[in-house]
Amino acid sequence: MTDFKAAMAGNYTVADRPNDVRIRYIIIHATELSYHDTIARFQTPNQVSAHVVIRQRDGYRTAMVAPQNVAWHAGNWDMNCRSLGIEQEAYVEQPASFTQPMLYTLAAQILEWSTQYHIPLDRAHLLGHDNVAAPTQAAEPAMHRDPGWYFDWEALFRQLGVVSKPKLPVNIGHAVEITRPYADLFQRPTFQSGLIGKQSEPLSHRVSYGQAFVCAAKDGDWIAINFSGQLGWLKEDQVTGVQRPSLKVAHQIGLYGSTQPGAPAIDILQPGEQYVISDELAGLQTSDVSGELTVQKTGDLFWQIWYGHRIGYVKK
Repeated sequence: MTDFKAAMAGNYTVADRPNDVRIRYIIIHATELSYHDTIARFQTPNQVSAHVVIRQRDGYRTAMVAPQNVAWHAGNWDMNCRSLGIEQEAYVEQPASFTQPMLYTLAAQILEWSTQYHIPLDRAHLLGHDNVAAPTQAAEPAMHRDPGWYFDWEALFRQLGVVSKPKLPVNIGHAVEITRPYADLFQRPTFQSGLIGKQSEPLSHRVSYGQAFVCAAKDGDWIAINFSGQLGWLKEDQVTGVQRPSLKVAHQIGLYGSTQPGAPAIDILQPGEQYVISDELAGLQTSDVSGELTVQKTGDLFWQIWYGHRIGYVKK
């Protein structure tokens, strides 16, 4: 079942997508609020909205922003302009809140939009809110962590009917894809070496299902990948080899969380680091003028990569 309860004007931007901006992504959220409280939040002046909200107990779907319009859900304006947002009535720390009825509706909504807007059914284009890049370094602490580690990406792709790709050998310099719900990354090829990043912040040392990286080194049954500018080690049985184009960094280059002109680099890639290229896209100059979207394409081209747990963009 589906109904429509319009989000408050002023919580989204009127647009004409995909005529003005191609829709490239679907972003999956967990509300951290009840179904009714989420709808109320989007219908009051909070400067936030999503295209669809799904109820936990039965998968009931409420549309709140028409897909052609830009909902304010990602915490990144550039990503808002390119994406559709789905809120699940779920809680990051409560595994049972991610129900089967909600998963069925989520998959049905994704399939509908994927067909309508030609959105690929892969982890480079079906993102969690926790995969969205910060638009600036200063914005990083405010970026969200949902839907979190209890959301079952593998079950979603099964429900979408995505057939597993043939498994390829894992070789240095070639792409690998994560096959486990998540895997922790270690400083060296041993569990005794300690995790990379901050132990209190899983996003700094953890990869999740479907993310793709380049195998940078091997040691016995361990492999290493570049992750947020560090070398992180995980067991080889947590990945499979896949065919993907990759970038080997030849000199220092900027990593961006936005394709808008003048966007600052959020990090610097170092020579020798390697990353899987998951998409290529043109830069955009967009703005909200009196509640309506204005768009101008730029001459910039970007490669999309996985940089740590979040995506990022490198100028081509």
